[in-house]
Amino acid sequence: MDIKEFYHKNYKKILLIPLVLFIILLSVVIIKYEKTGELINKDVSLSGGISATVYTSQNIDVKTLQSKLSSDLKEQIFIRPLRDYTTNENKGIAVEVSNTKINEELKTSLEKNLNIALTAENYSVEETGSNLGASFYKEMLIAIFVAFILMGIVVFITFRTFIPSIAVVFAALFDILAALAVIDFLDVRISTAGIAALLLVIGYSIDTDILLTTKLLKRREGELMDRAVDAIKTGLTMTLTTVAAVTAGYIFTNSLIFKQMFLIIAVALIFDIIATYLMNLGILLWYIERKK
Repeated sequence: MDIKEFYHKNYKKILLIPLVLFIILLSVVIIKYEKTGELINKDVSLSGGISATVYTSQNIDVKTLQSKLSSDLKEQIFIRPLRDYTTNENKGIAVEVSNTKINEELKTSLEKNLNIALTAENYSVEETGSNLGASFYKEMLIAIFVAFILMGIVVFITFRTFIPSIAVVFAALFDILAALAVIDFLDVRISTAGIAALLLVIGYSIDTDILLTTKLLKRREGELMDRAVDAIKTGLTMTLTTVAAVTAGYIFTNSLIFKQMFLIIAVALIFDIIATYLMNLGILLWYIERKK
């Protein structure tokens, strides 16, 4: 029995794999929401606060410095090291704190604990008001919701059948949920760039689903599973080349913003393989058999 015949005979059982995975991913996001009241960990660009960057080549114990700053300022501090990706040399640190009223206190504490004088040449600071950050977050969520609605309308117009169209939309939802669950599990702090990456995921996730649905529903040449295999080969090539590209970008870029975007897109596309070829393909085969 070859893989095509095996899948065709067992696709209903295989559908249980993405179903169980969906429940696990949903549980991670729900637990996160119950603990924090938020779906994601927001950085200062979404929650408001101060983002300061210190440029220095000295070796810094991030955990120790974070503890000292938190003790001095009585605030929760987040510190990320900055490194040169080619040499792995220290370039400095990025410090985030949600309180916008302690700008000078933060600078003083950094000078004391790093034992350096901070000037315009080695120190920069950005401040985002809490209302502005909350507004960014709300607008981004609205953008994702509207994108889903418009995507669903386009899919329904294209295929004009309910179940295949719902399968495509659900696959995109699966990918978004997977990205949220993984970044929550890894405790990644998301910026406005991360939300933008989730918008990109919607577009990336449905192209292979539309290709698969078109091959199975609108094409008539060849056997059904032969058309499915042809769509899988093309779709996997598209997905894996994109994953390879964003993975290379994640490894070699020195920008924290790009790292965050590349991570979200790569995770979503990896889970999209499961959503498309273990879930969407099974639903389409089920639908076609019932229709016959």
